[in-house]
Amino acid sequence: MKRSLIALAALVTLPVCPAALALDQNGKPVCLEINRIDHTEVLNDHQILFHMHNNKVWLNTLSNRCSTLTRQDGFVWVSSLPKYCENVELIRVLRTGQVCQLGAFTPYEKPPKQS
Repeated sequence: MKRSLIALAALVTLPVCPAALALDQNGKPVCLEINRIDHTEVLNDHQILFHMHNNKVWLNTLSNRCSTLTRQDGFVWVSSLPKYCENVELIRVLRTGQVCQLGAFTPYEKPPKQS
């Protein structure tokens, strides 16, 4: 029994392999520096917009649906790192405590208004 707990603890503490992450044009995972994020906007239970101070907007499509995300007062970050990287970071929904994982970041442009 002790061996399985030790093995499980070792698996939980292993770092995420960078090769398993989506990569940007420079061959690195897309990460957003937290001090450059102006605000976030929850679109639905699996998409969040990250509005940056430089007016760029990133869309994050969560790894899985986060069922309570749209019905609560937002989310907080589980990580204490200075940047949030796709496919790695976790968020915790306020009130319910549901934990959800960020997915891929992609540049976002607001669709043109239809007349």
